[in-house]
Amino acid sequence: MILKVLKITVFAIVTLLAIGFIFEHISRIYFDSHHPDDSEFVTIDGRKMHYKKEGQGNCTIIFESGLGGDYLHWQEIQKKLSKNYTTIAYDKAGIMWSDPSEEISLKRYTDDLKSLLEQTNCPKPYILVGHSFGGITPRLFIKENAKDLAGIVFIDVSHPKQLEKSSTALKNSVQPPPRSFLSFLNEIGVIRILYSNVPFTTAVPKEHWFNKNVKIYFYRIFDGMMTELENDKKLMKEASEIADFGSIPLTIITAKYPNGVEGAKDKKLEKEYLSIHNSLQKDLLHLSSNSKQIFAQKSGHYVTLQEPNLICNEIKRLAPE
Repeated sequence: MILKVLKITVFAIVTLLAIGFIFEHISRIYFDSHHPDDSEFVTIDGRKMHYKKEGQGNCTIIFESGLGGDYLHWQEIQKKLSKNYTTIAYDKAGIMWSDPSEEISLKRYTDDLKSLLEQTNCPKPYILVGHSFGGITPRLFIKENAKDLAGIVFIDVSHPKQLEKSSTALKNSVQPPPRSFLSFLNEIGVIRILYSNVPFTTAVPKEHWFNKNVKIYFYRIFDGMMTELENDKKLMKEASEIADFGSIPLTIITAKYPNGVEGAKDKKLEKEYLSIHNSLQKDLLHLSSNSKQIFAQKSGHYVTLQEPNLICNEIKRLAPE
């Protein structure tokens, strides 16, 4: 009797796994059919890199996404700014529609971006707009192209010292499950089902385009996101060696987290995180002799979604006449 129940249980589990796998991969076939036009790709070192360029103007607004972020993250802001400026958002290597790269370094990020801008004939000067980990990945690009930058806007960005400033408990609290386990869940459709029922971020409603995009395309974000996450210490160390942007106009937009830190369950750790975050956000002002800090009073980390006009206004202020 026990053996029979065990066999039925195993059969049911295997059947559910098979159904989940089939469901997930049929979904992928369908969404892969919405592949962008070939005109939205450039080739860099034999790799295809996807971008979205919109608008025309005498300067280019470059959007640099955070950890695992894709070009769609910027679509609302890009649409507004493209009325007056040239704008470009792109998928970093291994993210969304861009091919992966074996090399993970600030040099590769820099070479990729430089080649992208050249191949797409983006006019100088540039205004670089980075969110979250997008304050780490473009630092070498900023250093090497300082003369071509009219301004920088960092939106609640990561700081190279944030990991070493954090307690072990805080670091453990934000550590994701093993990549192999998450990959398994991704392959059998569990993550798609999860994000169909709960939002990726509560910063915006579940039916907001951002949450819908994550639900649909997480399978195209996962590997690149995990690769960046697994190399965050290496990239932060490289970024820490670039601590002087000269006199490039720099605006630090810092989230005020009026509703607390999303997902934080331990109030003590939340307090520690905010204390470190606020201190390091202020420290970012030392990157340039021409810097300022403004606060996103209504936003958590996703200022890009909660207060896009604040960002647009600051970019317009920095843009040349």
